[in-house]
Amino acid sequence: MTKLRVGIVVPAFFYVPYWLALARGWYGEFGLDVEIVDMGGIVEVTKALKSGEIQIGVGSPEHVIHDAAAGADLRMFGGNVNRLTHSLIVQPEIERIEDLRGKTIGVSALNAGTSSLFIDLLARHGLQPGDYRVVGGVVVPPRHDMLMRREIDAAMQTDPHNYMAEDAGLRNLGLVADWIPYFQFTSLNARQSWADRHPEEMLGFLRATLRGSALMTEDAPSSIEVAAGHQLMDRRYLQRAWEDHVSGAVPVDLHLDRRSIATDVEMMRRDREAALAIPDDDDVTRYVSLELLARAQAAEGLPMCTLV
Repeated sequence: MTKLRVGIVVPAFFYVPYWLALARGWYGEFGLDVEIVDMGGIVEVTKALKSGEIQIGVGSPEHVIHDAAAGADLRMFGGNVNRLTHSLIVQPEIERIEDLRGKTIGVSALNAGTSSLFIDLLARHGLQPGDYRVVGGVVVPPRHDMLMRREIDAAMQTDPHNYMAEDAGLRNLGLVADWIPYFQFTSLNARQSWADRHPEEMLGFLRATLRGSALMTEDAPSSIEVAAGHQLMDRRYLQRAWEDHVSGAVPVDLHLDRRSIATDVEMMRRDREAALAIPDDDDVTRYVSLELLARAQAAEGLPMCTLV
């Protein structure tokens, strides 16, 4: 058996395909001893991936984009969350986005994830950096607790934490996807150099994960059961999360979305031009490596669909 360490950010519902594949023994069928490691943050996943502490990371596309643009070898090998399930959750007295002037918002990382989303969304409503305070390094479960303690005024919360927030009396200003319909939130990432040396291991990992993704789509009870082992919350919230995630957020065939990656690139180029040297074109293929995904799809009897 080949040991593979797979880093995830925090236990979130969109990791159900990986948990299912592990629980059903599908990774083992391909000779893989997979350990899924909760890293506690987007930055931590990327650091561990680059250092070799983990071989695969399911996390930020933006960090991959930055790395590839700089000539390094992180690449996206598949999709995870291709459409946002986040809601904009705020303190109950905040009635509209413009009311966030002077307020404190919590984001997962200052240079990826909900940070770029928030900057773009607030700019659409006349708020520029400096009009609000940003607290970084705060992923979804701790953000919920910080909202409840009023340590932050707003956060983008994915399901089921958005539903939990509403039930706790916080205000939901709407689905982020209504403002930003295309955004590659998370992807299946690895170093190209590692994948080149271990193509069969990556192929087996992708095949088993495809099976987990298919089971998630087809079987709500199994999905909720495995999620409940990682997310300690009322199962009615997990049921709602399942309904949202299988409605187009998590791709059953692990494909990546060209428009969603392009949105990531545009936000990075516009908001962090001084810090990130992103090429000024629309070619997103430099950030992806999809030959192994195509082979995995074919081996599992699926139509080839890697970048749409």
